Amino acid sequence: MRVAWTTLALIAVLLSDASTAVAQVPLTLAEALARARERAPEIVSARLAIEEARARLAGATHRQLNPDVDFAAGNRQGNGERSTDLDVGFSQSFEPGQRRSSREAMANASIAQSTASLEDVTRATLMETATLFLRSLQLSERVRLLERSVELANNVLQIADRRFRAGDVAILDVHIARAAAARIRAERQSVLADRAITIGELKELLQLQDDITPQGDMPTVATVDPSLIADATSRRSEIRVLEAAIQEAQAQEQFGRSFGRVEFGVGARYQREERNNIVLGGLTLTLPVFSKGQEPIASGLARAARLRAELDATRTRIGIEVRAALSAYQSRIEAVQVLERDALPGLDESVTLATRSFDVGQIGLAELLLIRREIIETRFQYLDALLEAAIARVELDARAGVLR
Repeated sequence: MRVAWTTLALIAVLLSDASTAVAQVPLTLAEALARARERAPEIVSARLAIEEARARLAGATHRQLNPDVDFAAGNRQGNGERSTDLDVGFSQSFEPGQRRSSREAMANASIAQSTASLEDVTRATLMETATLFLRSLQLSERVRLLERSVELANNVLQIADRRFRAGDVAILDVHIARAAAARIRAERQSVLADRAITIGELKELLQLQDDITPQGDMPTVATVDPSLIADATSRRSEIRVLEAAIQEAQAQEQFGRSFGRVEFGVGARYQREERNNIVLGGLTLTLPVFSKGQEPIASGLARAARLRAELDATRTRIGIEVRAALSAYQSRIEAVQVLERDALPGLDESVTLATRSFDVGQIGLAELLLIRREIIETRFQYLDALLEAAIARVELDARAGVLR
């Protein structure tokens, strides 16, 4: 009975693994970036912020003053007579046209800031998406190398065991070979865990429920177009955010100055006193004697000055960032080229020769393990160099405002 339940459990596990394998969805870098533009929470939130700013514009285009209506009624008694008195008034004030145009300018500047902020959020999100995707590709390749290393380690263990049985080596070599094989298997599991975390972060960013399998190769080394550096400042959205903020501060200053203008209003009043009807018309003037919009004027001027300083500093910072990113990318490329030229050729042959030399007793196990570890570390270093070069290119494109 226990055997039957064990068999059923094993079948269930196999079916579960098979269904998991079928549920894997292939995903390319281009598809990941397109998905991020559409579904990434930060981008969605920034896109909705534009609609929020447009809603404020709808309110800014309407007059902010409503008409006032007042009503009073009462009985009048005297000399044995009784009558009802009425007092009804209507008044409407008018704000200066400059005040409403200033509100519209502030609202339009807010929309421009939100639009530019969306571009900035998109740039940062796409950079994060590409980085996670490239890391997952690199970790998958690292897993494949470790799986191959496991096969080689098992082969070495078999050779050590055979030579021990033949009396050529001590049992110590068998133990060491077994421990080396176990270390590689453990390292493979650790890399699998890192890959699962990275893919999970990518799925969270892309709002994906299905299991995904990133597909593709590391981007190849490519030359950099000089215009990428020359036009970087004009493409960066931070510049447009600050320029729109300066326009908003200037509109705020103009809004404050509108309080220094004379405001007027018109009104009409109907009164009935002692059965007499009285109709009055009126004009009201608000003189800017004390309150002249001092606070919004001073605040707008100070804010505009601060933003202009930030704009100059941002232009300088972007130029430095792009040049530094270009320098880093070129250095990463050189690191890849050095390894491709001087380290990678002959590695497979070296593994085969070292294993054969141990098999025939020309080298010891310690030498074989040292050679094999050096070869593995070289391949890992090459994978790291490819990843760093690819990420450096992503960062260069992002800093230059191309990735958007």
